[in-house]
Amino acid sequence: MFFRLLHITPKNLLSHFVGTLVHARYPFGLHTVIRDWFIKAYRIDTLEAEHPVTAYPTMGAFFVRKLKAGARSIAPDSLVSPVDGTLTQAGRFDAANPTLKQIKGIDYKLQELVGPGFDLADYRDGGFLTIYLAPYNYHRIHAPISGAVTRCAYIPGALWPVNTWSVSHIPGLFVVNERILVELSGTEGKALVVMVGATNVGRISLDFHAGMIGNRIPSPGPSQWTPPAPLALEKGQGLGCFELGSTVILILSKAIMDKVGAGRLAPNNDVVRMGQGLGT
Repeated sequence: MFFRLLHITPKNLLSHFVGTLVHARYPFGLHTVIRDWFIKAYRIDTLEAEHPVTAYPTMGAFFVRKLKAGARSIAPDSLVSPVDGTLTQAGRFDAANPTLKQIKGIDYKLQELVGPGFDLADYRDGGFLTIYLAPYNYHRIHAPISGAVTRCAYIPGALWPVNTWSVSHIPGLFVVNERILVELSGTEGKALVVMVGATNVGRISLDFHAGMIGNRIPSPGPSQWTPPAPLALEKGQGLGCFELGSTVILILSKAIMDKVGAGRLAPNNDVVRMGQGLGT
């Protein structure tokens, strides 16, 4: 019954509407009441925010806050966590048939996740890490490796929830949902950062390309973008942000995957923080 109701709900339109609501200002300062309720309900650490809470007039403005300078240290590892969240799945690829585990008993293909336009040769011997961002997490996404942005892509799709129930019951969830991909190529290897949309994620946006935004109505259709000039990023520099919770999937080349700590390959809902080293 729940699945049937969720199936007929206009999730993209609902999410667009929610995204508008959380950024709106209401009479009698109600928008600040909602902001403060959200912070208190989820016990969010406001000391890391770039500005005092009062500088964010709405819940939506606070949600996409940046960190203040020095709030996080970036580990010296070749690979660092791009987000705050929970590491739910990880694994190495079978080069002949690279697939990712959604949950035990449900797999999906790398090619279907990434779509056209990317050369996957360097990733077939690599692997993946899946990190879930809950509503209380800091929701900006950062570069997991140092390297140049080589290509970005927007793939429109559905906006199913990405919570535990959905991951367990909707085959190919991350393949059918909307997503934005950013590829980084560095001296130590390559990484594809797949930002997966979800119900009530008002949108996904990139820091360096304002034209690539998720959940626009009407949808502009799939698109790809290559930087017209070199765009080099250091580990921890900003890539983009989610407006409400979602999931990031890291696709890693063999050179980078070989540096991932053994414990990360058997995740047990490990909590990770942006900038934290994911290597041995």
